[in-house]
Amino acid sequence: MKNLKKYFAEGLLIIFSVLFALFINKLFDDYKTNQKKTVAIESIQKELSQNSKILVNWKEKHMEIRNRITEIIEGQNDSLKTELLKYEFLNLGVLTNNESLIDAILTNTAWESAKSTGIISEFDFESTQKLTHIYSMQEVLTERTIAKILDYYFDTNAHNMENIDQILIQFQLRFWELTGQEELMDNLYKEAIKKMAE
Repeated sequence: MKNLKKYFAEGLLIIFSVLFALFINKLFDDYKTNQKKTVAIESIQKELSQNSKILVNWKEKHMEIRNRITEIIEGQNDSLKTELLKYEFLNLGVLTNNESLIDAILTNTAWESAKSTGIISEFDFESTQKLTHIYSMQEVLTERTIAKILDYYFDTNAHNMENIDQILIQFQLRFWELTGQEELMDNLYKEAIKKMAE
C-alpha cells in the first residue's frame, strides 16, 4: 500500500511535469509567433508608409502631365503644342517637363514575406482582406495601367505626328485612368496604415 501511494505520487508528478513542460512550450511558441506577427505588421506599416509617400509624388507629377495634355487638346497651350511639333516623334519629355514618368517603385516585399512565412494567418480577417485589396490594386496600377501608357508610347503609331491630336487624346485617357487609380490608392494606403496601427 505504501509503495502504491509512492508510485501514484510519482506518476502524478511525472504527468504534472509533462503538462507543465507542454504549457511552457506553448507559451514560448505563442511568444515567438506574436514576435513574428509584430515584426511583420511593423514591416508592412513601413512599406505602406513608404509607398504612400512615393504615390503622392507620382500623383502630383502625373496630374501635371495630364493637365498639360488637356491644355494642348483644348487649345489652351499653343506654345507647348508648337514645342511638341518641333520633333518628328512624340517627345514625351515635353509633356513630362523632362522628368521621368516613374522615379521610384512601389514595393510589396514585406507583404510577400508575411505570406511566404505563413504569419499572415495570425492577422485578423479584415486586415488580411484590406491588405490583399491594396496590394492587388498596387499591382494593377504598376503592372497594367503604367505598362499600358509605356506600351502605347513605344508603339510606332504613337509617333505619327500627323495624328498628334488623336495621339494626345489616347494619352489623356490613359493619364486620367492612372491619376484616378492613384487617387484611389492614396485613400487605400491611408485606410490600411490606420487599420494596421490599431
